[in-house]
Amino acid sequence: METFFKRATTGVAIILSFLALFLYLPPIYTSLSLLIIFLIILFFEWPRILGVKNPLFWILLPFYLMLPFGLMIYMNSIEKYRDLLFYMLILTFSNDSGGYFVGKLIGKHKLADMVSPKKTWEGLFGGYIFTCFSIFLILHYTKSDISFLFIAIFGFAISISATLGDLFESFLKRKAKIKDSGNILPGHGGLLDRFDSIIYIVFITFFLKDYLIKIFNPL
Repeated sequence: METFFKRATTGVAIILSFLALFLYLPPIYTSLSLLIIFLIILFFEWPRILGVKNPLFWILLPFYLMLPFGLMIYMNSIEKYRDLLFYMLILTFSNDSGGYFVGKLIGKHKLADMVSPKKTWEGLFGGYIFTCFSIFLILHYTKSDISFLFIAIFGFAISISATLGDLFESFLKRKAKIKDSGNILPGHGGLLDRFDSIIYIVFITFFLKDYLIKIFNPL
């Protein structure tokens, strides 16, 4: 129960922090925050997962860390894409929260026991439902024409991408024989443990940004 409370409290604090950054402060503050998060992961968490002498440290670094965070900072700096980045972060948090709570409450069937023993099919489905509901709310808020087919397909893409990002980091941690990438976030572990889900989603969002912006920001 204590771990559950810590995780929930930290999760709410992270969401509120990003809401404040996006809604009340100039974009430069969000970019600086993303840069600081990247640097903390790079210098303190990434070496724990893959030592600097491991060739994979340098092979994965440009694609798994540098490029995703660079794309987020780029999208944040372009006015018409900033809202889209904000929505994608909300959807990622929704998926993670739904997956965690549903998996915690009713999860029984293991999704990938050899990689992440706590992941369940029920959690995956819960994350998908939370994601679809969040897409619906965003489209309703932006007064977009709501296509339930789009919600179902895009929600599926977000949930699968988030899960793959999570499982890949879990695979790397298991190889390194560590539970968390760090301990900076009570109940969550390290920053990469919180941002691993967004890494794959960033690529989808960036490559489809001009299509997605017309859907999420139609006016």
